[in-house]
Amino acid sequence: MIKLKRTPVYVFSVIAAVIFLYPLLYSFFSSLKDNVEIYNNSVFSLPDVWRWNNYKMALVDAKISRAILNSFIYAIPGTFLCLVLSLMVAFVLSRYKLRMNGFLYNYFAIGLMIPVFSLMIPISKVVGALHLFNSYPLMIVLYGVFEMPLAIFLITGYMKGISKELDESAIIDGCGPIRLLFQIIAPLTMPAVSTAGILSFFDIYNDLVWNVILISDQNMNNISMALMSFVGQQGSSQLGPTFAGIMLTIVPTIVVYLLFQEKVEKGLSAGAVKE
Repeated sequence: MIKLKRTPVYVFSVIAAVIFLYPLLYSFFSSLKDNVEIYNNSVFSLPDVWRWNNYKMALVDAKISRAILNSFIYAIPGTFLCLVLSLMVAFVLSRYKLRMNGFLYNYFAIGLMIPVFSLMIPISKVVGALHLFNSYPLMIVLYGVFEMPLAIFLITGYMKGISKELDESAIIDGCGPIRLLFQIIAPLTMPAVSTAGILSFFDIYNDLVWNVILISDQNMNNISMALMSFVGQQGSSQLGPTFAGIMLTIVPTIVVYLLFQEKVEKGLSAGAVKE
C-alpha cells in the first residue's frame, strides 16, 4: 500500500529527470557532430564521427580554459568575502539586542528586491570615475557585496535558532566576540553558511551582466562572456564547437553541485529555524 502511494512521486521524479537531462544529453551529442548531423540526424543519434576536435576548438578559439580560470578567480574570493562579511552582520543581528537591528535587517532584505539592472548605470559611472575598469579586485568586491543580502537572510535566520546560553557560557570563560563568532557560532551555522556559499558561488561563476559592463579585456572574460563572444563569432556556421563550449561551461558547475548537493538540500530551509 505504501509503495502504491509513492508511485506518483516516482513517476514525477522520472519525468523531471528526463526533462532536466534532455538539454544536457542533446548538448553533449551535438558537441561531437558537425552541422549536417545536427540538423539532419535525430536528437539522440550517435555521431557518425566522434569529433573531439570540437572541444579543442572551443578551448583554443573561445579561450574557454582561461575563462573558466577567470570565473573561479571571481567566484572563490568573492564567495569567501561574502560569507565572512555576512557572518559578522548576522552575528550582530541575531545575538545582540540593538535598536537598529530591525532596520538593518530590513535594509539588507531590501537588497534582494532591487533589480540589478537599475544599478548598472550608477555603478559603471562610479567605476569609470575611479578608473577601475578591468580590475580583478573590483570585480571580487562587487560580487561579494552583491551576494550579501541573500547570505545574511539565510545565516541570520539559522543563527537565531542557536541557544544564546552558548554565548553566556563562552563569555564567562573569557571568550571575546571574534572568537565566539568564528570558533563557536560559525561551526554551528555551517548548514546555512554552506548553502549561502554554494548559491553565491554559482551566481558569481555564471554572471554575465557585470562582466559585460565592467570588463573589456578579453583575457579577463568569465565563462559566460567568453561563451557569448564565441557564439557571436561562430553563429550557426560551426554548431559543434559551440555546443562543446556549452558543455565545458556546464561541467564545472555540475561537479561543484554534486560535491555539495547534500549541504545544499539540508541548508535550503535554514532560514525557517526559530529559537
